Amino acid sequence: MKRFWKFLTSLRVTVVLLALSVLLIFFGTLAQVDQGLWKAQTVWFRSYYVTMQHLQLFEWRFLVPFFPGGRLIGFALFANLTAAFLKRFVWKREKIGIHLVHSGVILLLLGQLATEIFSSESTLRLHIGQTLNYSEDQLKDELAFSTDAPDGKEQVVAIPEFMLKAGTEIKTDALPFTVKIKDYYVNCQLRRRGPVVDKASMATQGTGTELVVEKRQEITDMDSRNLPYAYVEILKGTQSLGTWLVTPWLGFLDLPAQDVTVDGKKFRMDFRSKRYYQPFAVTLLKASHEVYPGTDIPKDYRSRIRIADAATNEAREVDIYMNHPLRYGGSTFYQYTVGGEARESEQNEKAPKESTLQVVHNPGWLTPYAGCYIVAMGMYMQFRQHLTRFLGKQLGTSEGQGRWGAWIGRLLEVAVLGYLLFRFTLQLFGYY
Repeated sequence: MKRFWKFLTSLRVTVVLLALSVLLIFFGTLAQVDQGLWKAQTVWFRSYYVTMQHLQLFEWRFLVPFFPGGRLIGFALFANLTAAFLKRFVWKREKIGIHLVHSGVILLLLGQLATEIFSSESTLRLHIGQTLNYSEDQLKDELAFSTDAPDGKEQVVAIPEFMLKAGTEIKTDALPFTVKIKDYYVNCQLRRRGPVVDKASMATQGTGTELVVEKRQEITDMDSRNLPYAYVEILKGTQSLGTWLVTPWLGFLDLPAQDVTVDGKKFRMDFRSKRYYQPFAVTLLKASHEVYPGTDIPKDYRSRIRIADAATNEAREVDIYMNHPLRYGGSTFYQYTVGGEARESEQNEKAPKESTLQVVHNPGWLTPYAGCYIVAMGMYMQFRQHLTRFLGKQLGTSEGQGRWGAWIGRLLEVAVLGYLLFRFTLQLFGYY
């Protein structure tokens, strides 16, 4: 146990982990060439280990057979720093700065872990006058079964895309049937079925009987998205109710919704972007696109929205524009883009028909700022102590000399630091 504790608190382990972190960032950056940003983040930084990855540096291609992933390095670094901090903790005035730096770094690691687990990013696209209570994740999809609830609302059961593997049977108490995945692929293209050229479809029900699915290479760039498909068989006990083709393409092509009726209850079947529902509704009242006079260069995007929250009886209008987001209900709404046909006004302002907001939900969003506050304060105190000692030796002054001058200097120092901290905090929350 002593050997393990000595190993866990070793500063050599810290250096090794920091070196592995640098290599991880290097390999993850190279991986973006072939895998794209989002997949490279998942493979290298959101995993515990990485195996058999081919990378390219200029004209040289090489293989990384095994490497610790971002989560494993992060957990190991957190354990090492925490153990080293506890072992070497000594309550002395001279050590306060070092203790604050260690505490801030540990808080930063915890904040990154919280962000990784609990945060989400999505978009809320609204037309003028439209009201929605959900946003959509453009990088994740889900197979949703929705039905009308007695209270006039909609009851939705969503199956994440990662569960849609060929041959998998999905059962849940929320659905009176079993969902069997007969086929699945990450990206596809649709076309109409030829009566003679194409063989019989795997789909026996719904729109998919008239369509042909063609697999496409997985997309890795940030400007496009994959459109997957799945052939889904609905089973009531051992009885098959049919097989349906589901894909986000059906919604993009405005094809009719596909329904399945089980025990007299109708369920709408949809393969769509993952939705994050909110306990409040957002209505777009107005969208504007201001440009610089005489040019098409954007100057400002702005959306006027109404927040309606039945739980708090709140109904208020808010402007969201660039660098001025709205924080409400644990989420932050940023102005992302505007679109649709627009008209020119006398003020050289465009009035689009729709607006897209980026919705970021991150319960631990303050943790990195708090960690940076603590680290900065610790570094300031540590360097200040060393500087004060150095100047005292050079000038030959003692702690008792110039007492009133020392107090005035300290008060001035506290006032300046407090002002900077207060101003940055106001800017952080959008009040400055």
